[in-house]
Amino acid sequence: MSFEIDKDCYAEYDILLKPRGRGRWKWAVSSSTGEVVMSGSECSRAAARYKAERALFLLLSASASHKAPVGKPARLPRAFDVSDRSQPTI
Repeated sequence: MSFEIDKDCYAEYDILLKPRGRGRWKWAVSSSTGEVVMSGSECSRAAARYKAERALFLLLSASASHKAPVGKPARLPRAFDVSDRSQPTI
């Protein structure tokens, strides 16, 4: 049994981390075309990586129920920043 996967049906995303000044890290999630979908900045590299991976997870889980038309990658209607959202308190 073999399955063929049409890569054009799936969106591809990249995570980018860049140091910005003293003690600041900028993160971004971009599409395969290079368009920034989500971005933000944090005080540590670990925090920036966590926020970028969290944003990617939210992006993928939000678009999981929306099947992309054949031949077109899935796209969000607009870019948004999740870095300003408050963290839940435990």
